[in-house]
Amino acid sequence: MGADSLQYLPISESTVLTFLAPSLACWACSFLINEPFTRMEQVAALISLFGVVLIARPTSLFSSTSPVPPASGDGDMLPSALNTTLAAPAAAATIPDAGNYDNVTPQQRAMAVGIAMVGVLGAASAYTTIRWIGKRAHALITVNYFASWCTIVSIVMMFALPGVGFLLPANPREWCLLFFLGICGFVMVSML
Repeated sequence: MGADSLQYLPISESTVLTFLAPSLACWACSFLINEPFTRMEQVAALISLFGVVLIARPTSLFSSTSPVPPASGDGDMLPSALNTTLAAPAAAATIPDAGNYDNVTPQQRAMAVGIAMVGVLGAASAYTTIRWIGKRAHALITVNYFASWCTIVSIVMMFALPGVGFLLPANPREWCLLFFLGICGFVMVSML
């Protein structure tokens, strides 16, 4: 079992689940620190929840007798003769394919949605905590604590999860992508 919702959900579906975090944070702030949660915000939160349910398509609500079309769009395009000659060895079948969501079972999909929802709870908790701290601390202090905790948790999880190890970027392109990711992450958290 994977520890990431992106293993079993396309990035679009995994991302749309994170749209629940601001609504949940608004509710938590209204409950915990007495901030207003207006009727308009509540209606917007319900519309957001409805949209997430439509995109996540839980099988309990959307079960049908017609087959689901392939998510990748090219899963059944190869003739059967090519499928047998291009078949991957059994050992490679355990490695998740980043673009192949056709073979995801309903249980794996439900697990991925559950993992994404844990992330939503974490993000909503972070937003609520940042709002509670307010102007009592500079935003860069929050960014530094966030980076420090991410480093500690990442190191612990590299040793705790089987099959996860430390890997450095292999070429200048990967270093540039990592640098760009770091800059964008820093700007995003700073602007939060």
